[in-house]
Formats: sequence, C-alpha cells, structure tokens
Amino acid sequence: MHVIFVEPRFPPNQRQFVRGLKEAGATVSAVGEQPWEALGDELRGQLHLYEQVRSVVDEAGLEAAVRRIQSKGWVDRLEAVVEAHILAAARVREACGIPGTSVRTAFLCRDKPTMKDALREAGVPCARSAAAASGDDVRRFAAENGYPIILKPASGAGASGTVRINGPAELEAAIETSHVDRGAACAVEEFIEGH
Repeated sequence: MHVIFVEPRFPPNQRQFVRGLKEAGATVSAVGEQPWEALGDELRGQLHLYEQVRSVVDEAGLEAAVRRIQSKGWVDRLEAVVEAHILAAARVREACGIPGTSVRTAFLCRDKPTMKDALREAGVPCARSAAAASGDDVRRFAAENGYPIILKPASGAGASGTVRINGPAELEAAIETSHVDRGAACAVEEFIEGH
C-alpha cells in the first residue's frame, strides 16, 4: 500500500504516524511545508518520496504535489490527521481519484453544528447545538436552553478554546474571550454528562 501523508514534521507527533505506517508495511510518501533537509535523518529514512509546498492547506499546491507523486506510481491513500488539514486533503483526494474520506464527511467533521444536524436527521440523539456568529446568538441559545452550555471556536483544533459556561457572568466573559462578537465563528451546545 502506498500512502501519502500530509505534513509529516509538524507538530512533532506527526513523525509517529509516518513511523507507524512504515512499520505496518506501507510505502510512505509525504507532502509538507519544510525543505527535505529539515526533516531529519530518521524521518527522511522512512519516506519513499517527498514534496515540499508553501502550505498544505493551499489546495492547488497540495494537489500539484500529490499529482507529482502519483506520476511516479499508484497511490492508495492520502491521509491527514491534523484537523486543520482534513478538508484540504479530502478535496485533493477527490480531485486526484484517491479513495478515502469524502469532502462531505470531512466538512461534517470540521463543522460541528452541521455534523449534529446530520446526526439528528439520521436519528442519532445528540446535544442541542447551534452555530453562533455573534454574542447575541450565544445569549439566545443560553436563554432557550439554560445552563451549563459549551462554547467552542470553529477554528479551534480539538478542544482548544472550548469553555463550559455555568451562568450569565461566565457567558459574557466567554463571548469576549471567543471573539464571537468580532466575527469569530463558534459552536454553542448544551452541556450534558454521559458515558
């Protein structure tokens, strides 16, 4: 199996995915933002081919790099594990005819309110939630659903920037910190405990 891995050097744990793929028997090529020399001996030794791009989220540049690798042999997968890279990788994957996560699925993974709408449509119960583009959106959600609620920046990786809000005083502080009143998109949802 030939896998192209997106951004093998940063963050540092990315190297472990490359190592794991190689140890599992895959031929691993990569597209990244650093020059070949900056990858270090160990990482370079695990890669079959490497293409440097200005930015791995620049879809035109990523696609050109993937096509250069494809021109040298069959590619079975194009993989990205950093949340910010997932959608660009999915679009390039589809453009290059490589099997894997679709653009729609990648979009749903990145846009939590839309993902929850899709889950609800499929009959999967989940916490009440909404997209918030202003402080008033967050206040309205809190008024309709009560506390506690969760506020998560749309651009946050994983849980980065996510806060639990237990009441009105914390609400105003979270609106300020999240920058939702200055154009930052957020997801807001009810807080529920579960296993």
